[in-house]
Amino acid sequence: MQNTWADEQAFQAADPRRRLSTDIDFGATWRASGSNDAWRVAWLRDTEELYLCRADAYDGSCTDVTVVAVLPEAAVERLLDGWRDARDRADGLDWLRERLRLLTPA
Repeated sequence: MQNTWADEQAFQAADPRRRLSTDIDFGATWRASGSNDAWRVAWLRDTEELYLCRADAYDGSCTDVTVVAVLPEAAVERLLDGWRDARDRADGLDWLRERLRLLTPA
């Protein structure tokens, strides 16, 4: 299964459910340590995909779309508990990646 697309249009075209699905938006202010790029994190109800994409501040579009997990809503809520504080940190994406590592047994 592919988990990375060039942009939102390609992401949605690969599975039409994505275009029509409601989502939970976790904001577009996520950053990685040492980077000024802003990332959006969202979860799609119909596909249960948690994804991130590089946010374009000018038109609201996204590029570099990556599905980082497929989880039911309750699991996403547990995984991202505390996201409102983390998303505006200079290392917010690092926080998210660390939380995602909890999903995969060592």
